Parts: sequence; C-alpha cells; structure tokens
Amino acid sequence: MKKLVTALLSGALMLGAVPAAAYAEDAPSEQTAEIDGVTYTYTIEDSDPAGITIMKVSEVTGAFTLPAEIDGHRVIGIFDNAFLGQTKLEFIYLPDSLEYIGQSAFAGCTSMTQVVIPDNVTSLGYSSFMGCTKLFTVSVGEGVTEIPDECFFSCPSLKEVTLPSKLTKIGNEAFYGCPELDTLIPETVTSIGYSALGYTSASHSSYSTQVDDFIIGGRVGSAAETYAKEYGFDFLDPDNYLAGDVNKDGRVDAKDASSVLTEYSRASTGAELTFSRWQRLVGDMKPDNVIDANDASRILIEYSRLSTTSDSSL
Repeated sequence: MKKLVTALLSGALMLGAVPAAAYAEDAPSEQTAEIDGVTYTYTIEDSDPAGITIMKVSEVTGAFTLPAEIDGHRVIGIFDNAFLGQTKLEFIYLPDSLEYIGQSAFAGCTSMTQVVIPDNVTSLGYSSFMGCTKLFTVSVGEGVTEIPDECFFSCPSLKEVTLPSKLTKIGNEAFYGCPELDTLIPETVTSIGYSALGYTSASHSSYSTQVDDFIIGGRVGSAAETYAKEYGFDFLDPDNYLAGDVNKDGRVDAKDASSVLTEYSRASTGAELTFSRWQRLVGDMKPDNVIDANDASRILIEYSRLSTTSDSSL
C-alpha cells in the first residue's frame, strides 16, 4: 500500500513540475457524455481511427456494461483511477474494442465479483484491480503478456484466474493477499516477481507470511516450478504427477494406501485431518473430492500394477 501512495505522490509532484500552459497545450481536452443516466468523462485520442479513453465514470451499481462507442468513437482505453472506489459495482462487461486498462482503474471496487478482460486488451496498469475484496473469478484476455506489479493485490476472495497462453511475466506482489487462488501458470511465463503468489499479510500484522497449503500449478521445468521450489511451496503439474504418492517418496505403495486409510478414519470419526491440500489432490484416486477407502484400494491396485510392470522388465 505504501508503494501505491508513493507512486501517486510521485506522479503528483511530476505533474506539478510541468508548466500549466505546456500541460494544457499537450493534454487532450476532456469531454462528457451521458448515456442511460451514466456520465462519462473522456478524451479523444489521436489515433487512426480516433478512439476514446474513459477518464472517469459517475457512480454505477450492480451489473454495468461499458459502451463500445461514445459519440461515434470506439472506446479503446480506461484511464488511471477511472472506476476507483466504485463500491456498488458488482460486475462490468468490457467491450471488445478495449485495448488498455490504466493504473488503479478498478481499485477498491469492493463489490465486484468477476471480470472478463477482452482479448484486444494488451496492457494492464499497476494495481488495476487492487483491493477488490469480493472478486472471485477473472479471465485475462489473450492479448495480455504481463500481469503488472500488485495488479490483484489484496483480493482475498479471488479463486479462479484464467491466464493467457502467451503470458511471459507476473509482476511483484501481483496476486499478493489472494490465499484462495487456484490457477495454472502457463509455460510461457519466464519471470515471476517476489511475493507474486502464495503470500499474504499475517493476521493483525503488516508482516508478510506464506499462505498455508498453497499450491503452485504449472508445468514441470517451468518458471512456476522454479518459484515453488525457491519459496518452498507445493507444486503440481496436472498432467505430470504420480497419482497416489501422498508421502512424496517417488513411489506408490502400501505406505500411501495406509496413509489414505488413516486420513479416512480421521474424517469418519470427526478427528482433525492432517493431509495437506496437495496430499488430498494426489490421493484422490477416484476422483470425487473425497479421501476414503476407495482411494486406498485404487492405490493398492496401482501399486500392484507398477510392481508387476517393474518385475516383468527385469
């Protein structure tokens, strides 16, 4: 949060250092339009064809559709802070014409639950969705190659994020404070910043801590696996893991079956469960999102199959 304040202050100081006359001459003049009771403040960009950047929008509520055109011009951008603090906005439909989203554009939209970023968007701003505390699901369009620093900082409800197949970078603290996040990091990602995934603030403290049971999903040999190993997170490649190996010894055997049965017994008697989220995923052989005797039986069958295969190869 200190970074955001510093950045805003720095921007204000830089703006103050520019002569007012020069700024007025260079900056596009702002215009307004009212559509269906919503007032849009915008500028017309010097592009071919000319496009509109939304500078500010009056208060909106519930599900809201951002128009693709205003006064005959395509809406191509959402400027910094355009929807900042719109606490009554629950869902926004973004037009396919959109090409960029600015810094803190939707920061503090505490009622927004989901967002779909169109494929034509190529640039997301720093902290563009910071503090969207109810945001649950996000789909990032194929045009985005970088998730910037603190983009989804402090979105504690964020669970499902679909990332674009050509993504190359996830910035510092991009998903900081998103303890429920469940996503697959594309193989194309070559850079993951500090505290980008699996970190949050400790309870009643400003200190960072790792999220318990957090899993980094990705491909073996990728930057995602490197990040997981560097910071000690569980890692899972959904297409390349040893199903049933709940004790991580590189084998599927009777020990794994025994561990599963013990955990099943705990669940049946109401005792405290001990399996991590990773163990539950790997041990769910059926799969049916339940660890039980069926899983133990399937582990033993797999153990027998692997033993037979191994013996026959001698």
